[in-house]
Amino acid sequence: MNQAAFFPRIKCFFVLLLLMIADILPIPILGLICLFILLFRPPWFKELVDTIYAVESRTDKQ
Repeated sequence: MNQAAFFPRIKCFFVLLLLMIADILPIPILGLICLFILLFRPPWFKELVDTIYAVESRTDKQ
């Protein structure tokens, strides 16, 4: 696993866990946030996904 992607993954995990716990309330918070991301496609979400799934360049010499 890419070391630079480890901390954003952990942070996303805890934020989603917190949102799932808060989703017990009568207002579906997690669904509203997902709808917001799907409709408006904020730049911070794209940057987060790029950070998590960044691929290190290989230095294999052939």
